[in-house]
Amino acid sequence: MNKPVRHDEVHVLIKSMNLLVCLAEAPLSVVDLAEKTGVTKPTVYRILNTLESGGFVVRDSKSRKYVLGPALIGLGRATRNSRELITHVRPSLRELREKYNETVNLGVLSHGKVIYLDTLESAQKLRVTVPMTIKNNCHTTALGRTILAAMDEASALKIIDEVYEELGSNHKFQSQEDFMSTLKKSRVRGYAIDQGDDAIGYGCIAAPILNSFGEPIAAISISAPTSRLGSDKFEQIGKDLISVCSTLKKKIPSLF
Repeated sequence: MNKPVRHDEVHVLIKSMNLLVCLAEAPLSVVDLAEKTGVTKPTVYRILNTLESGGFVVRDSKSRKYVLGPALIGLGRATRNSRELITHVRPSLRELREKYNETVNLGVLSHGKVIYLDTLESAQKLRVTVPMTIKNNCHTTALGRTILAAMDEASALKIIDEVYEELGSNHKFQSQEDFMSTLKKSRVRGYAIDQGDDAIGYGCIAAPILNSFGEPIAAISISAPTSRLGSDKFEQIGKDLISVCSTLKKKIPSLF
């Protein structure tokens, strides 16, 4: 059971966000921030210390003023990259949806979870619907599997170890050894499949988008009811996705 969030924790979070908003406008001291936000100086100081330890703010030793830190700058860069990625990939998603009339997704891997950046739904009544920014486990989805399969073995194994440690010993999913074998097959094919592992009655095929260094930065998938996905359809869609992602690699080499 999740631990309920206390009201005082929420208030501290709001105060922290207000401080960051102020610092986005200009470098400010503790006194400046206290005056602008109405928060007491001791509280401002404590919050800034916490933010500084996480790299969210940096204090200039001479002026004693605070500025936004590298952690926030990194988040901003990641957000900008995601938007640029969506802009470049969206036309390809449209083409795939028009060709197959099935739901098409763009996703990335973050801390062992698949985050959906963009989804174009099928027009058919029976279709896969994916809420934006939903997070799914990387081991049960074709998106997650194809990204893991395209990663270097050490990096992929680290994520997989963490996933299976979290699953514990009573999980009903395939063993870690069998999962590694599944990834190997995906790597050889160039695309990954999910035949109802993530949602019973629905299947998915996905291929990775690689950067100029051959590293996976995202993946595209096509999801549909298994009743519309025969074995020949899996292969056809998989080959199409490989072709589309290969073309995208040439278009977006400088993004990541």
